[in-house]
Parts: sequence; C-alpha cells; structure tokens
Amino acid sequence: MYSITSAGKFRRPVLVAAIIGVLAGTQMLAGQVQAAEGNSVESSSITTSNDSANLDAHHHYQSSADRANDALLIVEVKSALADDGVAEGSPIVVDCDHGKILLSGVMKSAEDARHAGNIAARAPGVIAVKNQLTWH
Repeated sequence: MYSITSAGKFRRPVLVAAIIGVLAGTQMLAGQVQAAEGNSVESSSITTSNDSANLDAHHHYQSSADRANDALLIVEVKSALADDGVAEGSPIVVDCDHGKILLSGVMKSAEDARHAGNIAARAPGVIAVKNQLTWH
C-alpha cells in the first residue's frame, strides 16, 4: 500500500516501478511480506495529523500476473485520486484484491468520500469498490 502524496506528473514512473517490483517478487512497500509461492500478506498504516487509516489484508494469488494486475489497479486509483486532489491531506489506504478496490481512511466530508469512491470505480479494470472511507 502507498499513500497519496505525489502529484499526477509522476504517474508513469510509479506504474513502471510497481509492475517491475511485483513481477520481480521483491518487497515493494513497507509492511508487505511475501508468503509462500503465490501468496502475499499485506498491511498498511497511514497517519495524518490526528487521523489515521489502517488495513490488514490477506491475498491469495495463483500467479504473479494476478498480483501485478492488482498492484497496477492500486497505482491507477491512487493516481486518479491524486490527479483529482480530493484526497489531499487525507489518510487513505487503497487496496485491491482480484480487481476489487477497498478504500479506507478519513476524508474531510461525506461528499469527498463519495467522490473518491466514484473516482475509484471509474478506473479501468476495477470490478467493484468497497468504500469504507469515513469523514469528520
């Protein structure tokens, strides 16, 4: 998992790095642990000011191509959210399991949380979105 902190201009290099890292089977992100062949266990935590987002996810992949596809979708959604600016300054975790996006974290308003879910749903290749974003 990675937080939305970069501008959209870094989208292509991040995509390439994510795909290469996943295909190489390396540990790409803090908190990601490679388990037995075809499996991975991931966790992520983000804190911004007084807000935080945590996610513990367990994925079972049959191939590195499945894992790479999910990593690509995560990058696509993160990039789309960064390009829109809706998540700026908000701790958001984006996860993907076989094309299904999970959004968790804290947004500034209910409208921003809905908007972020809509952005994720429009990303190419996304099958479904589970929006667990909260707001205050």
